[in-house]
Amino acid sequence: MGRDMVDEPSYKLAYRFRKVLVPITPDERSQVAIEVARDFYTRYGSRIVFLYIVEYNDRSKEISQLLSKYAGDMIYELKVERLKEGETVASAILEEIKEGMYDLVVVESRGRTGVEALLYNSVSTAIALSAPTSVLILR
Repeated sequence: MGRDMVDEPSYKLAYRFRKVLVPITPDERSQVAIEVARDFYTRYGSRIVFLYIVEYNDRSKEISQLLSKYAGDMIYELKVERLKEGETVASAILEEIKEGMYDLVVVESRGRTGVEALLYNSVSTAIALSAPTSVLILR
């Protein structure tokens, strides 16, 4: 084996993405984001924080059921925040990103891209454009 070869996997990502924020909603579309978070947790030992922003009706029970179904035996933190007056879902998530000093944010796209995403206030687009950290958008 050459001098530059390593016989064990190198986990540079483990140091890069230690704290990961995953905003989720109480529907099955969040399944993919939860599974990606579980992968970061399992492979790299990332600390995972799920964030649920309550807009109208608090559906925290459904969030708990979703996490029970897809998070497996992963250890995580769940934050539930109620939307404040004048706030949008994107601004609430961005505030959490800044306060929590996350290394990565994993968000799901609801399908809008380009100008359409800007016109219809896409949460994932707003986060990608404004977050002070890395953003992984799942499609």
